[in-house]
Amino acid sequence: MIGSTDQVHIKRIRKELREIWVDPPPFCRPGASPVTDLLHWEVIIDGPDGSPYAGGTFPVDVDFTSLYPLRPPKITFKTKVYHPNIDSKGEMTLDVFHYKNWSLTMTVHDLLLLIISVLYDPMLDGHPVNDEVNELYESDIELYEQMARAWTCEYSSTPIVSYYPTKKDERWLDHCAAVAVKRAADEAEERRRRRQEEEDMLKLAAASSPARESRIAFPRVTWKRVVAFLQEWSVALPFATSRRRFSSTVLPFYNYTGQVCF
Repeated sequence: MIGSTDQVHIKRIRKELREIWVDPPPFCRPGASPVTDLLHWEVIIDGPDGSPYAGGTFPVDVDFTSLYPLRPPKITFKTKVYHPNIDSKGEMTLDVFHYKNWSLTMTVHDLLLLIISVLYDPMLDGHPVNDEVNELYESDIELYEQMARAWTCEYSSTPIVSYYPTKKDERWLDHCAAVAVKRAADEAEERRRRRQEEEDMLKLAAASSPARESRIAFPRVTWKRVVAFLQEWSVALPFATSRRRFSSTVLPFYNYTGQVCF
């Protein structure tokens, strides 16, 4: 069943998508294809002027989960980028992309602005994920820029034309919203199912514990009775020496708290 929270986050995503169409951040524009799922977009980043990525065209995927805006979206470069903060999978690993540092007030517009600024000026304090690129950036920035321009020319030089929706696409957005709501509901159901499985496993483990304790308790009780009987019997032995020898054999099975040691 689709809750009101799903409708709220879908409404917010629709608003942010419209902003990308109407008023995108500098050097950003819509992707080449129409959006068919509000939880998955494509955005084009044009290499910022004055950076080694100038002249390049970088398509990026924007993926939302049903937990947005409680969790940040995942933004992934689809082409190879020579940059200290971008890993081999195309992910830019910055603190803001971790949910502990994420703020509900941040939007995709804000994230794209941050990415543009990092393309200009890499963040090296605890953020590099590509050690080789990072070392080159710190030791020889001119050679780093040459490598970045070469990668941009090789992997990101193909022009991409953005798709700008028209008025007739407004109805199409309703379909996209329905697809996104269904996807969010499926994710919520999957999380509920996993939680239920974990709870069932915990209940099963708890139910099996008393039976195990009873199996352990039975031999302990039996052994205590045997030891008590033998101790009483040893008192009745006719000679003190025999009682001491027998006690030295039996008593070590007990500790000083009266618990059986076995």
